[in-house]
Amino acid sequence: MPHPAPTRLFLVRHGEVFGEGVLHGHVDVALTPRGRQQMEAVAQRLAGEDLAAVYCSDLSRAREGARAVASPRGLPVREDPAFRELHLGRWDDRSFAVLWREERELLERWRADLEGFVVPGGESLSQLRARVLPSLEVALGRHPGRSLCLVAHGGVNRVILFEALGVPLARFHSVAQEYACLNQIDYHPDGRSIVRLVNG
Repeated sequence: MPHPAPTRLFLVRHGEVFGEGVLHGHVDVALTPRGRQQMEAVAQRLAGEDLAAVYCSDLSRAREGARAVASPRGLPVREDPAFRELHLGRWDDRSFAVLWREERELLERWRADLEGFVVPGGESLSQLRARVLPSLEVALGRHPGRSLCLVAHGGVNRVILFEALGVPLARFHSVAQEYACLNQIDYHPDGRSIVRLVNG
């Protein structure tokens, strides 16, 4: 008897945005022309995949990228605010250079406790995980044995990847998620998760 097919997730980070070096978090910033080209390339890379659905966060940089994947297939884009980037509170829309100069002590505390530290006015990585994973579980449950695509953000993607790999969030910065990177996760019915980086 053949084994049941896994549910396959193509996990994509949005393309390049305006404001290099700036923390965007919940700030809604647009893709650059290069970012749009990057997402078109991802769409081409996925052209041969039989996608059942395309999901994204409700921020425009993810939504625009998701449309590049969904439109050629005539699929709707399913937006979910649970897939928004880490809420960075008062750090949103500020650069690391400025924060290092003005809030070095808080940055050091964040680095010392990546999982539990709550950004002032924002959220911790453990809180991000608590809002992302239930929505991911719902999305995967809607398409058992099929393939789906999620266009999200660097922080969201790491939460999903680390959960699949069994890696603690304390190692948050040990996995790169470049603009328009494409990851593949196969969720098997027996609970195994197989992760593959398609392109970095």
